[in-house]
Amino acid sequence: MHIREPGKITDRVEYLGDWHSCLYLLRGKEAMIIGGGMSWVAPSLEKQLDSLHFDSARIRYLFIAHSHFDHCGAIPYLKRRFPKAQVLASAYAQKVLANPKVVEYIATRNEELIARLGLQGEQRRLKAQFDGIQVEHVVDEGETLDLGEGIEAHVLAVPGHSQCALAVYVPALKALFPTDAAPFPNEDGRRISYPSPQYDFSLYKASLKKLASLDVDLCAFEHHGVFKGAEAAKILSRGLKKTEDFEKNVLAHSRNEKELQRFIKKTAAQVLASKSFSFQNRERQEGIIDTVVKKILGSQASGVQ
Repeated sequence: MHIREPGKITDRVEYLGDWHSCLYLLRGKEAMIIGGGMSWVAPSLEKQLDSLHFDSARIRYLFIAHSHFDHCGAIPYLKRRFPKAQVLASAYAQKVLANPKVVEYIATRNEELIARLGLQGEQRRLKAQFDGIQVEHVVDEGETLDLGEGIEAHVLAVPGHSQCALAVYVPALKALFPTDAAPFPNEDGRRISYPSPQYDFSLYKASLKKLASLDVDLCAFEHHGVFKGAEAAKILSRGLKKTEDFEKNVLAHSRNEKELQRFIKKTAAQVLASKSFSFQNRERQEGIIDTVVKKILGSQASGVQ
């Protein structure tokens, strides 16, 4: 089952935000919000959180899975709404988010989308502007966040898409929150996106294999919703196959530089065509595919599989 619309997933998991920018409320006796989204989803978050009639004092953590602009843009809004909640991220994300140039870039990209959607008034009303993040607690592989009532969130290091990527796995629910460490579904829910190892391809594959080995009954992506039941586990194995197939395709086109560049442009065009709403323009999307191709070729050159 593919769940596209925000709302209640289980008694313990609430899907928040928007189809394009998903966050999740995980509840035990205490609670945590997983994913940082983008600042333009703040109006949706405001309505959703108000409708839950949920004691805000129970929200103990705001969990940043990785530091890319589309995964942490709503954190300043959430921190202002829940000032007692601790912001969690990896050590490398903490370092990245302390860099003024990175903060400026994240703010600019979020502001672009606020303006594009005409939400400047809502941004001011909700104080949803991105003005930096202070990571208050560093988490890493092997750490467990005990929310009480049997809900333990296990932190997994899943580098590859980014250096700082973390996933969350909740054994009691067989629930996985993989961030972008696995190819997420396309908008139609039937296909999945291209792999996106923007940091390291060999690490990306290793992380994906680790996630695919888990016992998963719920897979909650930060783009394009949630899978439940048998499809939840299948989408991870499908993502691994898509990654391996894409690697072969890159290698097949790499024998000729002009052919490789045509492949990059064609792939970027396919990615953009599959989206009704994209965070990237053509030039940026081509840049991402170019980076992914280089990471794959670099992995081959180094002999690391």
